[in-house]
Amino acid sequence: MGFFTTSWGSYTDLTNMQVTIDGRALVGNRTGIGVHTAEIAGRLSGSPLIASHAEIADRSGLDRCRFRVDPMPLGVAWQQLVLPRIATDGVLWAPHGTLPLALRIPSVTTLHDFSSLTMPLRHRIKTMLSFNLFIGRSLQMATRIAAVSRAVAEEAVRWFGVARGRIDIVPNGVDEFFTPDGDEDDYVLFVGTIEPRKGLDDLLAVWDSLPAPRPRLILCGDAGWGNVTLPRDAEVTGYVSRTRLRELYRHARAFVYPSRYEGFGIPPLEAMACGAPVIATRTGAIPEYGEGAAMLIDPGDRVALNDALVRLLADASLRRELGNRGVERARPYTWDRSAALMTQLLAEASR
Repeated sequence: MGFFTTSWGSYTDLTNMQVTIDGRALVGNRTGIGVHTAEIAGRLSGSPLIASHAEIADRSGLDRCRFRVDPMPLGVAWQQLVLPRIATDGVLWAPHGTLPLALRIPSVTTLHDFSSLTMPLRHRIKTMLSFNLFIGRSLQMATRIAAVSRAVAEEAVRWFGVARGRIDIVPNGVDEFFTPDGDEDDYVLFVGTIEPRKGLDDLLAVWDSLPAPRPRLILCGDAGWGNVTLPRDAEVTGYVSRTRLRELYRHARAFVYPSRYEGFGIPPLEAMACGAPVIATRTGAIPEYGEGAAMLIDPGDRVALNDALVRLLADASLRRELGNRGVERARPYTWDRSAALMTQLLAEASR
């Protein structure tokens, strides 16, 4: 029996329903789960309440939402002790995957990945504790479960015995802001958290071995957990605005995403939408959307990464072909579709 994917032909109205959202992922720079949360929350009908333990500075796209902040130093303590007293009516959406154990209303929880279980040494202790201690019970409690990819759904089935019929696929999307435009420049681009889990050691080793003259290397993203020794001549941008990010995607000669583990992998999809030729690893949802439209390699295979990068940099026609394929492949992955699927799950959970 396969996973259930809800129909999204009609958009369910949540105007008369109280929807509370665990907004911890929106605190700080908006990446990963934060992007997923914001893009869907901003498209829900009615006035969802986004509750958090700290101030949410970036509220762009969330004009219809209401906000509540109950300050607390530890987000997991806030989730377990405060959130159950806030979410007392309607339905709770938990984008982080875990639920307050004292919750007494229906809920939808979203699974993005299990990296704190599969790669425990690549996360901060507080991250592991906030997820690992509560995920098993949360999956038992949840009224409905969403997974961003079939790969993540299968992990929930294997490790926690969740019945496939309880899991709905609600994939990530691409903002319509990300579109192709412009000529390529002479740089190789990586976008994501600067940490070992993203396979940056593999990329840096391969890039360092490229013969001269080699393109520039641009690494775009916040620093994460763990040390990555960066070469002096690599350009590290840190977190950038969406406008700057789009321009980086649009003009990259090659976009490389050598991640060792992903639940979904948003940056390769965004790069494809912007017409960048993509090299990525077969992990998470990347094979689901990238097969045939990107050059896919196994995680950790530096020989395959080197071969793919050398070939792509030398072949302009291949770059154009992959760029065109990527734009078409990314087209169905819209946040409108994701929000419609989540809307239906929230409505069904509340019944």
